[in-house]
Amino acid sequence: MMRSSRGMATPTAVIFTMVSMLITAGYLKYAMSASVTQKYRFEEAKALLMAETGLNTEALPVLPKLVDQSVVLAADGVLLEGMGFYRNIICSTFVNQEDGRTIFYARGSGVSEFRNTLGKPVRIERMAEMNLVAEDFSKFMYFTNSEEPGGGPQLGSYVSFGGSDILEGVVHTNGQMTMSQFGCPDFTQASVSASQGINLNNCNDQNWASVDDSAEVRVYPPYDATQRAKENANYVFTADDMLWRSTGKDTLIMTEIEFINGGFIASQWTYLIPPVGESGPPPTNFQWDIDFNFEELSNESIAFDGPFDSTLQIYLMDTLFIDSEDIEGNDAINTLEMYDIGDTVLVRSADPDSNKGWIGVMNSTDQINGVFVFGVQNLGQFFENPFRSGEEVTLAFQGGLDNTVPFNNFANYHNHPNDGSSVCQSSGFHHFDFEPINNTPDILPPTTFFTDFAVIYIKGGQVRVRGTVDGKYSIVTDNYTEYRRHDDISIVDRVWGNIWLMDDILYDDSNTLTGEIVYGTRNRLGLISGANIIIANTAENGAKNQSNGSDIIINGALLAMNDSFVAHYWQNSINNNSLNGPEFSSPVNSKADGRGPFRNPTSAFPQVTGNSDIRGQMILWGSVTQNKRGYMKRNAPGPYPVSPGIGYDKDYHYDYNFSDFGPPPMYPTSSSSSGGAILIIKSYGELDHIAYKESK
Repeated sequence: MMRSSRGMATPTAVIFTMVSMLITAGYLKYAMSASVTQKYRFEEAKALLMAETGLNTEALPVLPKLVDQSVVLAADGVLLEGMGFYRNIICSTFVNQEDGRTIFYARGSGVSEFRNTLGKPVRIERMAEMNLVAEDFSKFMYFTNSEEPGGGPQLGSYVSFGGSDILEGVVHTNGQMTMSQFGCPDFTQASVSASQGINLNNCNDQNWASVDDSAEVRVYPPYDATQRAKENANYVFTADDMLWRSTGKDTLIMTEIEFINGGFIASQWTYLIPPVGESGPPPTNFQWDIDFNFEELSNESIAFDGPFDSTLQIYLMDTLFIDSEDIEGNDAINTLEMYDIGDTVLVRSADPDSNKGWIGVMNSTDQINGVFVFGVQNLGQFFENPFRSGEEVTLAFQGGLDNTVPFNNFANYHNHPNDGSSVCQSSGFHHFDFEPINNTPDILPPTTFFTDFAVIYIKGGQVRVRGTVDGKYSIVTDNYTEYRRHDDISIVDRVWGNIWLMDDILYDDSNTLTGEIVYGTRNRLGLISGANIIIANTAENGAKNQSNGSDIIINGALLAMNDSFVAHYWQNSINNNSLNGPEFSSPVNSKADGRGPFRNPTSAFPQVTGNSDIRGQMILWGSVTQNKRGYMKRNAPGPYPVSPGIGYDKDYHYDYNFSDFGPPPMYPTSSSSSGGAILIIKSYGELDHIAYKESK
């Protein structure tokens, strides 16, 4: 048996040796395969790193200044020694149709090269991409270009943050921020930044969410971004169609937008800003004829009977010659026959920038061979140069004031000098309370537009806004529109493109009592005013010390391009004529327009409310951006030395839907002082080759 056992040892040993060799070979094969795989994955990571390096190095500096174009960078490749190279970095922009935001896009390739275990060269290429969006002003809970006050009349030197101010989100000013000496704001939930420092006074910033007193300046106003909103508007309502016509006096147009479930209702009507002149022949345009004899008068022309004295810079004349057809060939006989002896007439250049005009009183009228001959007595002339041959010239009736128009006085509507050259400024008197005659809009009757997405452009005028927002909307206006005053067409004034908040404006799914917005709501509203956004003095908004209503609740992103978000404090019911009415002898010192005691409701006799015209709370869920800081309340101390005063207590809340899900349509983006957009990365990573090929 022992001998037999020794005889079996050799075959058994051989078997075990062979099995061991097979296991060892398998292990070595596995080890070599794992090493190759690890090497391959390492080179893949290098290639992706190269692609990302290309995006960071080449694309990021270029994208902020890229506008509506595509560029290819590093087309021939850029080598990084020991790592590989990147190439074909493509940068482009496109517009997201959901919200009108511009998407800044970049993709690029990274390549890594190595030799495999057989010594053969291997090239691995990976692609990376990133999507960025420009920072827009809805990012800010509160933004001012300057902490100087604005929007209305009688402004102070600065506005401070006090004990009643509670803000959350991003709070920024391009100017200096000042805390009150009599109480400190609650900024525990606010990231506070100022480009020109923060004057803390007695306040402590240690409990603020974050503080930066030398923050980057954002370029303001964002004119280019606002112009893009106008150019991409879905609906345009023109309000300047009846200005600067060859016949007829200038007439302004008011627009009102009321949001409803499923869309909005728009209406428009004509109105005049006093002083309103008495009725008479409408202005008519002719071309200037340099001939002095009516027999030589050209068709569609007007002329004096004497020459221009270049030394005295006046016309030596006492007669007007006027053809029976105006400059457009229309019959002007009926209009010219309306003129009578004793009428004051004006002849001036139709060019508003031209300082050329004559005014006089008619002392005779005649018609000779189809030519109207008006004898006149000169009252005044203003000429730097004479009328040119063929120049468009306006003949106009200059009457007194229409005594049927209430408050038809310059000082009730203007707080600038009545000197013929001064105009209404963005900070000063503004007015919304021009109702349609017989409550019937004469330009556009109430018309419903069914849509859940719109950019609405009000061209050349103001707009009144109210309602329930069901969808995504933005309203944008111009900064100002010039018009010829009704009482004297030789004087040009301005109406600013204000957005007036007439009543609550809420999203359809918001809390109707508090205004709180649902996180994740699809609704958005952007109000982009070329001038101010003003809380109108209406009964619904708490006028007359909340006698027929109280508070205003606002959902949306508000942006006042050239001035402020402000309460309508210059129309009030304070029991003091110097605080509720104008200074007739010196309009620049006026504190109010004098109409507050007679409105809300309309009354023939003034109704005042003592020292209080407090209208409740201004409750905002959204975002506020303004050039200057508007007053929500005026009280003692200052130009309005009463207590509790005029206006609203503030209750601000940021709508995080703006930062987390996107702004209203075509909402203005911000840019740095270098001129480029400030970009925020929304996605970044590897681009799947297969997905990329399929997308091509």
